[in-house]
Amino acid sequence: MLLTVCISKTVKRRWSWINFVFTWIVSCTSYSLLVRGPMNWQPDYPLCLTQAALVYTVPTLTASASLALVIQVLISVRAFAAPNPTGEAATNDRRNALLHRLYTLLMVSLPYIAGTGMFAVSLVIGLKDRETVIREPGGFYCNMLNPIPGKLSAVIVAMIMLICLCLSITISIILGRNWRAFSSDAHAPLATVLRVLCFSAFSVVAVVLGLLFFFTPRGKHGPGLQITLAIIPVAAVLVFGSQTDLVRSWKAGVQSCFHFVQESFEMLFHLTALSDREQGGIVVEVEHRESRLGGRRMRGRRPRCGPHCIGHTCNHSHSSQSSMISLDTALA
Repeated sequence: MLLTVCISKTVKRRWSWINFVFTWIVSCTSYSLLVRGPMNWQPDYPLCLTQAALVYTVPTLTASASLALVIQVLISVRAFAAPNPTGEAATNDRRNALLHRLYTLLMVSLPYIAGTGMFAVSLVIGLKDRETVIREPGGFYCNMLNPIPGKLSAVIVAMIMLICLCLSITISIILGRNWRAFSSDAHAPLATVLRVLCFSAFSVVAVVLGLLFFFTPRGKHGPGLQITLAIIPVAAVLVFGSQTDLVRSWKAGVQSCFHFVQESFEMLFHLTALSDREQGGIVVEVEHRESRLGGRRMRGRRPRCGPHCIGHTCNHSHSSQSSMISLDTALA
């Protein structure tokens, strides 16, 4: 999805959307650092510490990116539902543009500011106590025995998701009051708003998971909880990756690749046939040239008359010589 938005001219997204998708890519990559090794492999301390710190960081990172996306949708919905600016409000376009840039910078920076703080806390705890950084037997990633990073991350995520839930309710209220305007206007961001609201339903799941991480001991975090965590990025891909412009762009890309491969094979077949024809023509021409040269050699070759003709020019023909030999033989 992110690559399509970056290279496609028809698919346009705001920075908050791009940042949201990128943070989920970082999250999935963080959990996959140990994929190359077997289940019983114990990685080196630097790698294990890095993954453990990232594991406690990416929930805060993705939650903050989700909050920025919801805020962006809320502002867009309110701007669309508000009456058109007239009079003095319309003269402040330059100031509004500057405020919009500052707001965009803040929304893009917010997830990384929160994520950097959480990463620093986890890294300091791991550096002070090397024994707390482990990979449990049968575990898919490294974590820490110290409960502080996990509980702190769970509390931060739960608080951010509660804010997202409240903002989503506000968006739903505005959308309900102006449903006719949104549904009748082709320029209204209705599809994106509905998808954001659909994904915001997972905020409740995130809050519940945060409470489970906070109040339950580590030994009771079974595989069901891990599977539930793994479903959230899949839900993000399904919700935001099934938008019409993205699907059309992918369809056009697949068709272009298919036509390119087809034309390449046709060109290769044509060049092969042309090469075979040229090679066949060269062989025929060489054979014809050799036959002509052979004929010239046969016409220009002087026949040998015998031992008595060696060393001087023979003025007698072979036919007369043969006749004389035959006559001498008959007289004898």
